[in-house]
Amino acid sequence: MTLLLLLFLLLLLLLYPVWVVHRQTLGTHEKVEKSPAEWGEVYEDIAYEATDGVVLRGWWVPAEGDEAVLLIHGNGGSRNGFTSGIFELGKWYCKRGFTVMMVDLRAHGESGGERIYFGVKESSDLLGWVEAIDSQSRFAWTIHGFSMGAVTALMMKEKAPAKFKKIVADAPWIDFHALVKQELWKRAHLPPLCYGYVRFLAKRVLGIDFNAADNRERCRKLCGEKILYIFETEDRLVTPLHEEALKRVCPEAEIFEFAGAAHVEAFKEYPDRYLKKIESFVG
Repeated sequence: MTLLLLLFLLLLLLLYPVWVVHRQTLGTHEKVEKSPAEWGEVYEDIAYEATDGVVLRGWWVPAEGDEAVLLIHGNGGSRNGFTSGIFELGKWYCKRGFTVMMVDLRAHGESGGERIYFGVKESSDLLGWVEAIDSQSRFAWTIHGFSMGAVTALMMKEKAPAKFKKIVADAPWIDFHALVKQELWKRAHLPPLCYGYVRFLAKRVLGIDFNAADNRERCRKLCGEKILYIFETEDRLVTPLHEEALKRVCPEAEIFEFAGAAHVEAFKEYPDRYLKKIESFVG
């Protein structure tokens, strides 16, 4: 009986992390309830088929100039922007003469797919989409992303530095390994010693590369590029250790803090201050 109990507990210890990895990498679909028609603008519903067949959906709001912005929501979000305010931010860019591209990442909103890849596949998806839309390089591109969307923006900048002139990264994680360890305990009560097994499962079973999702070396390589990093002091997901990690790898990084704001809520909490900073950065 004791042996059976031990075998059961061992099996539980092996299988519980499998379930955790599966659950924590599922996306969040939701109906997109808004549209740029609310801004009084003509727009186009656009779609793009990723290399693995997943169909992504978004909006294209054209303008006459050569400035364009790609707005990217975070994990659990969509073009609705209920938490970040990304929809209202799109209107702000539009009224300033930017062509606006807003998308639902894979496994979010009305796009296809079921699983998230922490920016790794997402950045390849969007890079391919932007290249398809702007194959003649007509536009000077800015990317403005939130949380996982900010990480996706950094990855896109790394992959195509000449294509994207400016990046606004609101609440990006920097040390992904520390983030996963933190969330494994908070969400599943798995201690840090389980991290190696979880990372192995993610890579071997689901093809999710935790090393590729880490931003420390990426931010070091991008040091000196036109990137504005935004951090919120009351962020319980992307805690202050990420800002400190960024300062270590890129001491000259342009960082702007919003005291009292929670994760990706700076724009909604302090819109005037937020937009003043964005306007001074994007020009």
